[in-house]
Amino acid sequence: MLDKKTQTKPTTEAFHSVKSRLSSLTYLPTRYTIFLAGLLISRLGDTLYAFAIPWISYELTRSAVVMSSLYAINVLPIVLFGPVVGVLVDRWERRRLMLVADVVRAVLVGLVPVLYLLNLLQLWHLYGISFALAVLSLLFDVATVTAIPHMTEQELMKANAAYQMVNQIADLAGPVLAGIVIAAVGGFQTLWLDALSFGATFLAVWRMPVLGRGVSVSHMGNIFQNMAEGLRWLVRDRLNLSLSLQAMIGNFGYFVAFSILMYYLRSTLHLNAKQTGLNFALLGAGGLLGSIIVVPLEKRFRRGILIPVLLSIGTIGFTLAILSPFWLVPGIAFGTVATCNVAWNTLVQSVRQETVPEAMLGRVLSFSRVFTRLAMPLGAMVGGLISNFDPVAVFVVAAVTKGLEVIIALSSPIRKL
Repeated sequence: MLDKKTQTKPTTEAFHSVKSRLSSLTYLPTRYTIFLAGLLISRLGDTLYAFAIPWISYELTRSAVVMSSLYAINVLPIVLFGPVVGVLVDRWERRRLMLVADVVRAVLVGLVPVLYLLNLLQLWHLYGISFALAVLSLLFDVATVTAIPHMTEQELMKANAAYQMVNQIADLAGPVLAGIVIAAVGGFQTLWLDALSFGATFLAVWRMPVLGRGVSVSHMGNIFQNMAEGLRWLVRDRLNLSLSLQAMIGNFGYFVAFSILMYYLRSTLHLNAKQTGLNFALLGAGGLLGSIIVVPLEKRFRRGILIPVLLSIGTIGFTLAILSPFWLVPGIAFGTVATCNVAWNTLVQSVRQETVPEAMLGRVLSFSRVFTRLAMPLGAMVGGLISNFDPVAVFVVAAVTKGLEVIIALSSPIRKL
């Protein structure tokens, strides 16, 4: 029989081994963890704004067209100013850009309740402020992605997964929080909370050292030349171009189906509010799951294998929605796709940070976003047209586009990752 000391030693070693593995999976630099905490608060504030502004517009106009157009205006600035934003991120120090973006966004959001209190608020103010906020949010987001390598050094996959997780938590909890707050204090007063929320990221970024100095203006030439350089780099790099093409096709197919999801749940499946809400909750939970599983998966499988497998699982998810009329299947399908999409986004963000020269990263990311965001409203329009004939057909289109993404992964440099 082994004595007590002999029995305890292997148990203790096993415990420390497990503890070490867990800490290696969860460790991130303290300054980045603080930034993520601030980012979560800011993202929740963004959700308050996203719900409050349509609420306010409806109170002012009683128009569904105005309400929906305020959502649509968030895509237009990316198309018009995305390349310019990329040049700014590559040209100037990222930390300063992020601080300026936070301050100006806080002022713009606070301007809405101020104008209301002064009885000066008009509809064009909401359009103008929403447009400016979309540009500044794009600036902050692109600067953040380019700054992550400076915040975290060699922990890119974990850092990007944590970044995606914060966004998914905000997407999941934000609508519930927004509904509670707006019901309690009203749409206009809710905006004060959003304005204050920018202070969380401002303070976190303020504590950071320099996050990439950018390229000297004297070496950048004119802004149009800078934009052309970014576009040429993206077009000539087969790996990053393939990733952008995947995202563009994927966004088109996803929004063909997502744009009519509510209509499909209510008019075709005849679901009540509780059943509809549960379907949407599965979508949010799927995205959160994707941000959790991607790091351990990436440790076990090559990215060149993992990316097509994730896309194939997404194809199966949409196919399931074609085959089964069960009321919970749309939520399961979209939840599955969301899991794979968020994991894909995390992998691709890491690949771009590793392969794109730092001096070009802002422009490459911005041009890629222009292409991929353009596909979203186009997909929504196509989804609306198809649903007039057969709502289930939108899932066919979505599944086919996922299949095309798999083909791109297997026939491009992505397979060598």
